[in-house]
Amino acid sequence: MIHATAAVDAKAKVGSDVHIGAYAVVGPEVTLADGVRVGAHVVIDGRTTIGPATEILPFAMVGAPPGHLKDRGEGTELVIGARCSLREHVSVHRGSKVGTGRTVIGDETTLFAHAHVGHDGRLGRGVLLTNGAMLGGHVEIGDFAILGGAAVVHQFVRIGTMAMIEGHCGVGMDVPPYCLAAGHRVRLVGLNEIGLERRGVSAEAVLSLRAAYRTVFRSGIRRAQALEKARAAGGSVKEVAHFLDFIAGGKRGIARHGRG
Repeated sequence: MIHATAAVDAKAKVGSDVHIGAYAVVGPEVTLADGVRVGAHVVIDGRTTIGPATEILPFAMVGAPPGHLKDRGEGTELVIGARCSLREHVSVHRGSKVGTGRTVIGDETTLFAHAHVGHDGRLGRGVLLTNGAMLGGHVEIGDFAILGGAAVVHQFVRIGTMAMIEGHCGVGMDVPPYCLAAGHRVRLVGLNEIGLERRGVSAEAVLSLRAAYRTVFRSGIRRAQALEKARAAGGSVKEVAHFLDFIAGGKRGIARHGRG
């Protein structure tokens, strides 16, 4: 069902049971899988692929060129997974030539009103960006992470699996998996234990994560020694191993524990 006022390029690939609302614009390199819903006044541009049963609400801008002064993203792409929800006034940029060339949003991810995903971003499955959350270029976010309203993430920052970021938080350093982060300038304040419980992580694994968190962030010993000690104590637990591997692989630095 395509509204009479929508402008859908003849070269665009449109699956079955796709709805395109009034005054929407769909460019020639766009692919819309089965069951996609495109609201009124939405613009979908560039080499953009939208997965099955994804909805895009009015006035969203999807597949825009990267926000880069010298790179307009010629030949780059945006891939959005299945069953995602992009709410009103969301903006998502495709990749850049100076980056990976690809922005990827995983299945079942939700971007609330006015959220923004910059070029070359990689969002895992089930990520939630609440109203006004903004990601710079090259940001990586793990599965089921949550960003509060108006949280702002610096380019190249990583946010781990099931991490939860407070609203209005400025995130300039990596946030490890399973952690809560808060403050005007990001600080770690413990584990996201409610999120872990909801995702079915065992109580035993949570206890091991608590011990690893205390060793790494609250023991006062050097980071390399703390990682080694935590791995020796709980590295056989997959969640602990993932937590420690993420920290060891940091390049921008890891957010510190404690309220600033």
